[in-house]
Amino acid sequence: MDFKKVASFFLAMAMTSGLSGFDTYAAEKTQNGVKLVISADKESYGADDKIVANVSVENNSGSDITDISLESVIPENYRFSDGDKAVRRATYIRSGESMKAEFAFLPDVKESSTQATEERSEVAKATETLKVQESSAATSSSAVNESTEENTESSEFNVKLLIVILLVLALAVGGVVVILRKKGKKNGIMILLCITAAGLLDNGQNVKAVDTETHTISVGEAVTISGKEYELTAIVRFTMDIPDMQAAVEEYYEENSEEIVSVEEVKEDENVFTEKEAIKFMADRGFTDYPLTYDFNMDRAYTDEAEASADSEEKHPMYQTLYAAENGSVWTIFIVGKTIAANPASYNLQSDIDAQVLVSETATLTSYTEAGNKFYETVPKESAVILKVVDKITSKKINELTYEEVFGR
Repeated sequence: MDFKKVASFFLAMAMTSGLSGFDTYAAEKTQNGVKLVISADKESYGADDKIVANVSVENNSGSDITDISLESVIPENYRFSDGDKAVRRATYIRSGESMKAEFAFLPDVKESSTQATEERSEVAKATETLKVQESSAATSSSAVNESTEENTESSEFNVKLLIVILLVLALAVGGVVVILRKKGKKNGIMILLCITAAGLLDNGQNVKAVDTETHTISVGEAVTISGKEYELTAIVRFTMDIPDMQAAVEEYYEENSEEIVSVEEVKEDENVFTEKEAIKFMADRGFTDYPLTYDFNMDRAYTDEAEASADSEEKHPMYQTLYAAENGSVWTIFIVGKTIAANPASYNLQSDIDAQVLVSETATLTSYTEAGNKFYETVPKESAVILKVVDKITSKKINELTYEEVFGR
């Protein structure tokens, strides 16, 4: 396989992944996998200019959203263009689809239009409760713990981590590409080291809805009118089914495990390392070339790949780092609870088998699940994960492991 070509492809993907179909003068906000974007047709306007705002709602939540209302707040001293409506509605937007609308505003300096006043009053009433609704949505509990913008980023974690690793390794090891999760069969193959709500949805898991929740998102984009700054604001309201992620996690383990040895809640006691302990644990095994990072706190809150500190007593359910072996192979080393596992990432990239190969010190695999905040110790099915058992995972041992040794059966 030509790694340079693969690296070039993924680096190009990384650089273009943030592009959108809107103009430069745009703002966006993502919540629960639903993205709201507002885009002005230009950055500045004269006093008599018409303002056009394009608004888009993109549903990447993994579930259909229903009862959608999309509206735009009228800028001061403007009114809606003749025939335009204050609110656009849709019955549903399927996951992976979007809804677009255009709002046009005309100057109305004297504010003499009764229609404009009524429209402004309707939107003003709606916006008064916006902060309360957003706060309520952010603090309400759900099985997927996706009610905050921070946890929404959890669904983007794999892409972000892939891009970061690609950029680092392009400089460090000559363009070798790391893929942490192989594309699997139709139902999707995930590394059983960390099962997240976003991962289950991304992999097409059949997740049963148990409740419905109402969400509100707003986003504003600044424009200049006659030298004065105004904000174009869009608001979307919708309902979303809350999936039973704990049931989905249990189903996933049942389908991908020969045996579920134990299920243990993540606790502040002896079953997890502090950052300080985890760094020492890795250093004793020779893994010091790259920073040790974590993605979840003890309460399962997503942290967006933070770097562990050698002075910190904070604890986390799992950690990870990189290792570039002397033969050019690239690995990711994980601590889950107090167990260690290694992913021969570049070897897995070369392999044609559907299952993920991992190196372990035991015949069982300990993994962490965000839904329920638990550790699962399992004997994985070979259709999902193949374990290569070694006495001890160290940098010396990894340097000795060839592709043939890792994938030898």
